[in-house]
Amino acid sequence: MRPVTISRVSAQDVIEVVAIVLAAGLVSDVLANLLRLPRMVVLLAAGALLGPQVLESVELPLDSVGVQLLFTLGVSLILFYGGLGLSVAVLRPVALGLVLLAVPGVVVSALVTGAAAALAFDVPFEVGFLIGAVLAPTDPAILVPLFERMRIRRKVVQTVIAESALNDPTAAVLALAIATHLLEGGGSFAGPLDDFLVDLAVSTALGVAFGVALALAISNLRVGLWRDSGPIAVLLVIAGGFFTIDSAGGSGYLGAFIAGLIVGNMDRLRLGLATERERELRFFAAFTADVMVIFIFVALGANLPFDRMAEHVLPALAVLAALIFVARPLTVVTALGIDRSGRWRRNELVFVAWTRETGVVPAAIAGVLVAEGVPNQDELLTVVGLAVIVTLVIQATTKAWLAKRLNLYEPAEPMLDPIP
Repeated sequence: MRPVTISRVSAQDVIEVVAIVLAAGLVSDVLANLLRLPRMVVLLAAGALLGPQVLESVELPLDSVGVQLLFTLGVSLILFYGGLGLSVAVLRPVALGLVLLAVPGVVVSALVTGAAAALAFDVPFEVGFLIGAVLAPTDPAILVPLFERMRIRRKVVQTVIAESALNDPTAAVLALAIATHLLEGGGSFAGPLDDFLVDLAVSTALGVAFGVALALAISNLRVGLWRDSGPIAVLLVIAGGFFTIDSAGGSGYLGAFIAGLIVGNMDRLRLGLATERERELRFFAAFTADVMVIFIFVALGANLPFDRMAEHVLPALAVLAALIFVARPLTVVTALGIDRSGRWRRNELVFVAWTRETGVVPAAIAGVLVAEGVPNQDELLTVVGLAVIVTLVIQATTKAWLAKRLNLYEPAEPMLDPIP
């Protein structure tokens, strides 16, 4: 079959790629349900099967304009949706622990995993640090349906879901700061961390500004001129905000997440009540994020370097072992141990430490970094691809057994109610 590439200018070829990828997404949903496998693993396999090294049905080069647009604005939309689904009432009781997990916890996880990557792949520490930063975000939010069936203690469920939304943008900011440091020729080790803190400050300030403006524009107040055009307003704010924040030296990813968090809590923040269009807005964000997940994982699978992966598999597995059994437990015990108000028990800490599935954001960040030309791309793609497979297959399938052993079940109640 003739390979089709999204970088071609022909509209027919682009439409063909879109149709093939969407069909792969629908088939992957069916297969995931039949095989009882995580959907993202099946999507990754679909991309590998359709890619240039197997069936040659599609070609999605990571440095093409179309794929770069997918990874940048696509991830921004996913992060916006993540923020939209969080409640400040839910976050308040465990706020300190969440902040520690999402900011210093991400740095600690990246440093520990990065040190292991530097040793395993025999690369400079800065390159290992970059790999660690890409792997730092967790993605247990994809397991929400499983959590609902298992009826695990609400505090635990709320924390791991909120963490997955909060540490995605901070890890993205850290990874991009390290990548910029590497591409500009390196220097002091403190450079990436300084850039990270500056990016956080700039992104937070501008993200709040864009979020407040969007919330007011779609509210039922007099200034709510776009209340009937919520989805269009979201796209405008995400695209315009990404460009503006990036130009100001921040991260459009974090800005999009904060904007989503503000819009999702506009009534509690007294920015006006959400209109009757709120359900439409949430449906749009969920639908768009779902489509972006399909394209991101198919694109990543199509770009896995199979001809060069064999030599990197064992080092990659060593890195993942350090991530799962050293970096994650250390991060959880340190961050939540400081949070005395959270009253964390040992069995809860064990479960949170085991809940660190790798999902869409690390895959998308890897795609962005490869497109930017970071060093050791084969190692990066190999370890991210294996991280998705290993963490989802092994950790997701053992959740019910572990929760039962740790006595974390409780009577069924609304999962996202505020903790009393």
